[in-house]
Amino acid sequence: MRHVWSVLTVRGRWLTGTGLVVLVAAMVSGQRDIMRVGLLLLALPLVALVLVLRARLRMSAERSVEPAQVALGTPMHGRITLGHDSLLPAALLELEDQVPPELGERPRFLVDRASSHWQRTIEYPLLGRARGHYRTGPLMVRTTDPFGLVRLDRTFTATSDVVVTPQVFDLTRAAGGGSGGSAGEARPRRIGLVGADDVLVREYRQGDDTRRIHWRSTARSGELMVRREEQALDPSTSVLLDTRASAHAGRGVHHSLEWAVSAVASVGLQLAEDGYAVDVTTSEGPLQRSATGRGPVAADALLQQLTDLQPSAGRDLGHLLSDAGGERGERLVVAVLGRLTPEEAYAVAGLRRSRGTGLAMVLDVDAWAGAGAGGAAAPVVGPSAAARTAEILADQQWRVVVVDPTTTVPGAWESLERTVVPT
Repeated sequence: MRHVWSVLTVRGRWLTGTGLVVLVAAMVSGQRDIMRVGLLLLALPLVALVLVLRARLRMSAERSVEPAQVALGTPMHGRITLGHDSLLPAALLELEDQVPPELGERPRFLVDRASSHWQRTIEYPLLGRARGHYRTGPLMVRTTDPFGLVRLDRTFTATSDVVVTPQVFDLTRAAGGGSGGSAGEARPRRIGLVGADDVLVREYRQGDDTRRIHWRSTARSGELMVRREEQALDPSTSVLLDTRASAHAGRGVHHSLEWAVSAVASVGLQLAEDGYAVDVTTSEGPLQRSATGRGPVAADALLQQLTDLQPSAGRDLGHLLSDAGGERGERLVVAVLGRLTPEEAYAVAGLRRSRGTGLAMVLDVDAWAGAGAGGAAAPVVGPSAAARTAEILADQQWRVVVVDPTTTVPGAWESLERTVVPT
């Protein structure tokens, strides 16, 4: 009885209550005609309940979201195919799909009349407003009778998984893993992929050590040749991502951290494609280590980890310095940095080893803080914190580019390629 009462609408409950009062009053007064009116008032909700129950037992729904994985800010569309197969038509259907607020508003639809054999496909827009893994559904169908006396809700079990990844851009090949501008002979990019020395030869120059003469090449070429021993390039890269909430600013898609995550995803995937083993470290600790391997599997793992990345609450660089500071050799270091103090900038500058290459994208967070919904930066008077950080890193032979909301990731990467390291 409690279940029946719960499916009645306000109108249905009022009608049932009125019918009971009229029926009791008619029985007490002995008025048969009024009793019939009371029975009629009680019968109407019961008939409506039977109609709605019959319609509910014959409903089916199929759902999907296309595409199921998109980059941040990319539109999608949900599709629901609703079917009704019953001996009796359904008078009114109210549909509501469960959608996370990160993907948009909950869609609601009305079907004024569903015949006994009825099928309809409904589509609605979605937008990936925030990175992460989400689930849409289940679909709730509310069935009512023509008089609005009974309302029955049915929730389907099927759901759809949606993944909103960072934006990934196509970049040029790795900017370099050789010398960061230190003195010495120029060397080709990525001499080798192992730790053993690679032996190269060149013509003898006045002052060269005679012990470096390569006699086999000398005999073959007829000119005096000397060995040029170069340590093989370490084919691994440290990518540093400043994830501190206090070091970023902006709103929604137009947030400096989203730009930074997109940059790390684009650079990391490009380096993995180039054959590098990529170590990604955030302010909270390691995100991916080169031990996970190279190639498409490691690249996909990195993308999925960046998808779920959240801002860190700490105010210091933390693991960004301690974990990355232990690396040795000629490793390429790529840093995507938020707002830094001069002391933090000097600490980051020390992460580039003497013969390694340091590439830094310094975000002008003050510009993001003053940017509007469209991402247009407000003018900044005087030198910004980003400019001071860039100057400190450049003095330590880093290749640096300062980016603002109007800068694209490919544009920043190309600027690093063109940057001349001071000597």
